Amino acid sequence: MSPKLTDDRKEQRNRQILEAAEQVFIRKGYSAASLKDIIEETGMSRGWIYLYYSTKEEIFEALLDHRDIEYEKDLERRLADSPTVWPVIRSLYEQQLDDLEQRGGGMMPAFYEYFLVGWRDPQRSELLQRRYDQGVSRFEELLRIGVEQDEFAPAMDTLDIAKLAASLQEGIVTHAITIGVEKTNARMQFDALLRYLYELLLGRPTL
Repeated sequence: MSPKLTDDRKEQRNRQILEAAEQVFIRKGYSAASLKDIIEETGMSRGWIYLYYSTKEEIFEALLDHRDIEYEKDLERRLADSPTVWPVIRSLYEQQLDDLEQRGGGMMPAFYEYFLVGWRDPQRSELLQRRYDQGVSRFEELLRIGVEQDEFAPAMDTLDIAKLAASLQEGIVTHAITIGVEKTNARMQFDALLRYLYELLLGRPTL
């Protein structure tokens, strides 16, 4: 009889699967990646993988949840290290630009492939809408912290600003991935987005 895995060991194996899957999705995208690719990347047997996940789709969605948790931890660290909110917002955009320039967007191409190609699937559509709401809400909370600390005096409702920022950001990222970082001049666009966002937050929009 095989020895019983402890909870810590189970979590370690799960993390190993998700980290391997992330590398596969970054290299191959979502559609071209296979469960076999992920299994080979983990170095585990197929049987071990099936103890945790049955499909590539399950792994992908679990990876998104895992990345959300890591993002929340990272955001908490950034807020704890900064006396004001704006440097945190800048650093988040700079991190995304760095991912585009250095890693081709990291997981973002697979993310768009999964949701935009499969948006007609009701379950994926529901998940995408839920993730959109969570992302906008998370960013709005950052803005509210700045308002409460008298750092911002926004010209618009903070929820509307968060939605506007999300749409502009997604447009830049989508074009940078599909057309190219240099051709779209993604750095210039991120700089312009940050300037516009800052003006909105200070109550003096420039557009």
